[in-house]
Amino acid sequence: MKKISVLALGIVILGWTMYHLSSPNTTSTLSSNKVVTSSRIILADDEEESKIFLARQPSNQPEICQYNFDATQEDYDLWNIQNIEEDTPIKKFPEISGQKFSFRIDPMTANEYSYIEYTEQTKIKLNSINDIGDFVLPYKGIIALEIEFKIPTIELGQSNYISTVFLTGTTNNRYTVRLHYGFNSGAYSTDFGKISPNVNYSLTYRLSNLNGPVFSYYDSKKVIFNTNGYQRLGIYINQDAKQVGFILNGVDLGYKSNLPAPLANLSLMLSSSAGVFSEHLFGQELSTELITDRNALQFNYPQGTTDMCGNAI
Repeated sequence: MKKISVLALGIVILGWTMYHLSSPNTTSTLSSNKVVTSSRIILADDEEESKIFLARQPSNQPEICQYNFDATQEDYDLWNIQNIEEDTPIKKFPEISGQKFSFRIDPMTANEYSYIEYTEQTKIKLNSINDIGDFVLPYKGIIALEIEFKIPTIELGQSNYISTVFLTGTTNNRYTVRLHYGFNSGAYSTDFGKISPNVNYSLTYRLSNLNGPVFSYYDSKKVIFNTNGYQRLGIYINQDAKQVGFILNGVDLGYKSNLPAPLANLSLMLSSSAGVFSEHLFGQELSTELITDRNALQFNYPQGTTDMCGNAI
């Protein structure tokens, strides 16, 4: 796990979000000097890469395709001790059902106001210093997964909420690929003031040794509050065409970014952070769900698409 909290990552994404929300065109391809990054990329040697692949390589296609967030609270406690400089200790989500991770914000007094942060990750990636994913992907065809947020349905006053799913992997030609899907509301920017509720998603890739340009795609959409409160993103990765497409709340946005090569592997991290500084978040039930099994995917994908395990949809 990179030694940077979801708050810090959220700030990076927040600045990027406001840049695009303030622009009439919210979709762009950025040159290397427009990309903000605050974490170090190190490509592992072949021996370490082989160990990760062997540890995660399935012997056959499982009936239910899932990603195993196996890091425990004891793992996080040890990480917190080793990274005491972090302002907010990381914790596991208190409510877990399959691949749905939830929490509720209970009422508190004003002197108890603070940031709350939850995360889910694997043991392998928690202390990893490279970007090689711990889940081996099918090398051909189209792969799909979905992410759904349950978000606040009201304005947040002085409080704020950020939820993000980070996907990181590498290609066999030694590129690091990063995707993210996030929601933020109520945060403040010194340049833009209070941030309107929005969902945002991106893809970035660069040579893992940090040489060469950064290639990026970013988009964001303002969110109108509703009683449902759910925001769902589908991601489909075409390994043959080396392209990535997005579906937002059922609307197919098409292919939006290229890849330098098929994505060989993938790791995921889920993080949610609430800054509770008013009563507006009291009683809110918030969640992040990762959907990877073919039977649970809801959107329509190109013919021949499979889930992450290679099972045909």
